[in-house]
Amino acid sequence: MTTAARWTGRLFVVLSLLLWLGWLAWRIASPVLGLLGVVVLLAELAAIVVAAVLSTALWRGPTRVVTNAERTAARDAALPSTIAVVLGVDTPAGVVGASSNGNDDAGEVAWARHALRSLHSSLRRRSDRMGLGALAWSLVAVEGMRRLVSVGLVIAVLLSGSFPTAEPPPAALVALVASQLLLTLGHFLVSDGLVRPGSRLRWSMASIGAGFGDGVSRTGLPIRWTATLATMVSLNLAVSLRGVSDRWTHGLGAMTHEQRVTSMLVAAWMVGWGLAALRTMPQPQLGYYGATRRLEETSTRRLALGATFTVAAVGMVAGMLPGGLPT
Repeated sequence: MTTAARWTGRLFVVLSLLLWLGWLAWRIASPVLGLLGVVVLLAELAAIVVAAVLSTALWRGPTRVVTNAERTAARDAALPSTIAVVLGVDTPAGVVGASSNGNDDAGEVAWARHALRSLHSSLRRRSDRMGLGALAWSLVAVEGMRRLVSVGLVIAVLLSGSFPTAEPPPAALVALVASQLLLTLGHFLVSDGLVRPGSRLRWSMASIGAGFGDGVSRTGLPIRWTATLATMVSLNLAVSLRGVSDRWTHGLGAMTHEQRVTSMLVAAWMVGWGLAALRTMPQPQLGYYGATRRLEETSTRRLALGATFTVAAVGMVAGMLPGGLPT
């Protein structure tokens, strides 16, 4: 990247954080709706802190000239590996694919567990403070934990009918959307094109939940693949239940049309990134299993995804159509 491109990226980063702060100013000034609203606000505050730390660490760009081979490899590499190259952070040998973490075929669980140990050690020993680069790397490595929390909040909103915020004005929504677009473009430019747009979202879905639990697979399936697939299925079912409830059964708490559409679109957005994450993962090949030995795992996976996508589509259409049917 040229110097002009890097300075453009820095400008985008500054503008994005200012716009995001504008959104948060409205969020803090508006009424917080219930316990769910408090948790969502805390999650938003954590997100902007992570973005600010990562942006500050990336401000100077790569610490050395990036070779074409490294640039090509970064397209398919785990995001912590790319961030380590950009920031010049030394990651411990043997973390990726560590066999001690069960069927963690690409190291997502190992990355997160190492990052958590580093963060915990730094908090406990004041004399052993982490550098900014190491802190940014660690926060990226545990993105899956934050993503799991955000997915849980979306599902809670869909199933409870409790929307966490008041209806935002158009200016606040524009500020939020623009801030996210500018941030991803800014990180792409200041990182010399290594941190590609959408890479953080794809990484967080590919490593969702990594850091919780002991990191050992008890099903024989890869941890990250199972967690991502289960997340997509859960979101699809939540969308389906919400749409069917508001249109026909009315078994869940009522939501306004705008709240329902917003929640469903956020869930669909997460499912879309889950699909993008699945495409980067090696598919498990477990062959045939079950009492009859006729149940082939790949077909079962496709059946589960197809079925939940179908019911989610029905629920989304039912939920997005204005009005409702009589009970």
